Amino acid sequence: MGNYMRFESSLWSYNYYIGSQRVFPNTFINELNSYNKTAGQMFKSGRNLSVTGNILGSIGGFCLGFDVGARLGGGKGNAALLLGGGGVMLVGIFMSRAGKEKMKEALTLHKDDVTTLYIIPTQTGIGLCFNF
Repeated sequence: MGNYMRFESSLWSYNYYIGSQRVFPNTFINELNSYNKTAGQMFKSGRNLSVTGNILGSIGGFCLGFDVGARLGGGKGNAALLLGGGGVMLVGIFMSRAGKEKMKEALTLHKDDVTTLYIIPTQTGIGLCFNF
Protein backbone atom coordinates (compact mmCIF):
# COMPACT_ATOMS: atom_id res chain seq x y z
CA MET A 1 0.00 0.00 0.00
CA GLY A 2 2.73 2.49 0.90
CA ASN A 3 4.36 1.94 -2.46
CA TYR A 4 1.71 4.05 -4.23
CA MET A 5 1.86 7.22 -2.17
CA ARG A 6 1.59 10.63 -3.81
CA PHE A 7 0.42 14.17 -3.20
CA GLU A 8 -0.90 16.88 -5.49
CA SER A 9 -1.11 20.62 -5.08
CA SER A 10 -4.55 22.13 -4.72
CA LEU A 11 -5.53 25.78 -4.45
CA TRP A 12 -4.55 26.36 -0.81
CA SER A 13 -3.03 23.06 0.32
CA TYR A 14 -2.30 19.54 -0.89
CA ASN A 15 -4.35 16.43 -1.61
CA TYR A 16 -2.85 13.16 -0.37
CA TYR A 17 -3.36 9.73 -1.94
CA ILE A 18 -2.47 6.20 -0.94
CA GLY A 19 -3.12 4.15 -4.03
CA SER A 20 -6.19 5.75 -5.60
CA GLN A 21 -7.78 6.66 -2.26
CA ARG A 22 -7.63 10.26 -1.04
CA VAL A 23 -6.65 10.39 2.63
CA PHE A 24 -6.16 12.94 5.39
CA PRO A 25 -2.65 14.39 5.83
CA ASN A 26 -2.11 12.64 9.18
CA THR A 27 -3.12 9.28 7.70
CA PHE A 28 -0.66 9.83 4.87
CA ILE A 29 2.20 10.77 7.20
CA ASN A 30 1.43 7.87 9.57
CA GLU A 31 1.50 5.43 6.64
CA LEU A 32 4.78 6.91 5.45
CA ASN A 33 6.23 6.66 8.98
CA SER A 34 5.25 3.00 9.18
CA TYR A 35 7.52 2.26 6.20
CA ASN A 36 10.34 4.73 6.74
CA LYS A 37 10.59 7.04 9.79
CA THR A 38 13.22 9.28 8.15
CA ALA A 39 11.03 9.83 5.10
CA GLY A 40 8.01 10.49 7.32
CA GLN A 41 9.83 13.10 9.39
CA MET A 42 11.27 14.72 6.26
CA PHE A 43 7.82 14.85 4.65
CA LYS A 44 6.23 16.38 7.76
CA SER A 45 9.00 18.97 8.01
CA GLY A 46 8.59 19.86 4.32
CA ARG A 47 4.83 20.11 4.71
CA ASN A 48 5.19 22.45 7.69
CA LEU A 49 7.67 24.61 5.73
CA SER A 50 5.36 24.72 2.73
CA VAL A 51 2.26 25.64 4.78
CA THR A 52 4.20 28.36 6.63
CA GLY A 53 5.42 29.70 3.30
CA ASN A 54 1.87 29.76 1.93
CA ILE A 55 0.67 31.72 4.97
CA LEU A 56 3.56 34.22 4.77
CA GLY A 57 3.11 34.60 1.02
CA SER A 58 -0.59 35.30 1.45
CA ILE A 59 0.02 37.91 4.15
CA GLY A 60 2.74 39.58 2.08
CA GLY A 61 0.56 39.50 -1.03
CA PHE A 62 -2.31 41.10 0.88
CA CYS A 63 -0.06 43.92 2.14
CA LEU A 64 1.40 44.48 -1.32
CA GLY A 65 -2.03 44.43 -2.95
CA PHE A 66 -3.52 46.73 -0.32
CA ASP A 67 -0.84 49.36 -0.96
CA VAL A 68 -1.03 49.04 -4.77
CA GLY A 69 -4.83 49.34 -4.55
CA ALA A 70 -4.52 52.45 -2.40
CA ARG A 71 -2.14 54.03 -4.91
CA LEU A 72 -4.36 53.12 -7.88
CA GLY A 73 -7.34 54.59 -6.04
CA GLY A 74 -5.58 57.94 -5.76
CA GLY A 75 -4.22 57.48 -2.22
CA LYS A 76 -0.71 58.24 -1.09
CA GLY A 77 0.34 54.67 -0.30
CA ASN A 78 3.02 53.50 2.11
CA ALA A 79 6.47 52.55 0.82
CA ALA A 80 7.20 50.37 3.87
CA LEU A 81 3.98 48.41 3.32
CA LEU A 82 4.73 48.05 -0.38
CA LEU A 83 8.33 46.88 0.05
CA GLY A 84 7.68 44.88 3.21
CA GLY A 85 4.68 43.11 1.68
CA GLY A 86 6.63 42.30 -1.46
CA GLY A 87 9.58 41.00 0.55
CA VAL A 88 7.42 38.84 2.81
CA MET A 89 5.56 37.50 -0.23
CA LEU A 90 8.83 36.48 -1.94
CA VAL A 91 10.14 34.80 1.21
CA GLY A 92 6.84 32.92 1.50
CA ILE A 93 7.04 31.74 -2.11
CA PHE A 94 10.59 30.46 -1.65
CA MET A 95 9.66 28.70 1.61
CA SER A 96 6.64 27.06 0.02
CA ARG A 97 8.67 25.78 -2.93
CA ALA A 98 11.48 24.53 -0.68
CA GLY A 99 8.93 22.67 1.46
CA LYS A 100 7.33 21.05 -1.58
CA GLU A 101 10.74 19.90 -2.83
CA LYS A 102 11.48 18.42 0.58
CA MET A 103 8.16 16.54 0.44
CA LYS A 104 9.05 15.16 -3.00
CA GLU A 105 12.49 14.14 -1.73
CA ALA A 106 10.89 12.28 1.18
CA LEU A 107 8.65 10.29 -1.18
CA THR A 108 11.65 9.48 -3.37
CA LEU A 109 13.48 8.23 -0.29
CA HIS A 110 10.44 6.15 0.61
CA LYS A 111 10.09 4.68 -2.90
CA ASP A 112 13.78 3.73 -2.93
CA ASP A 113 13.29 2.00 0.41
CA VAL A 114 10.25 -0.11 -0.55
CA THR A 115 11.69 -1.84 -3.61
CA THR A 116 11.11 -5.53 -2.90
CA LEU A 117 11.44 -8.89 -4.57
CA TYR A 118 9.03 -11.75 -3.78
CA ILE A 119 8.93 -15.38 -4.77
CA ILE A 120 5.30 -16.47 -4.66
CA PRO A 121 3.79 -19.93 -5.16
CA THR A 122 1.16 -19.99 -7.92
CA GLN A 123 -1.27 -22.63 -9.18
CA THR A 124 1.16 -23.73 -11.87
CA GLY A 125 4.48 -23.31 -10.06
CA ILE A 126 6.46 -20.41 -8.66
CA GLY A 127 6.07 -16.73 -9.54
CA LEU A 128 8.52 -13.88 -9.22
CA CYS A 129 7.20 -10.45 -8.19
CA PHE A 130 9.32 -7.29 -8.21
CA ASN A 131 7.79 -4.13 -6.68
CA PHE A 132 9.39 -0.72 -7.16
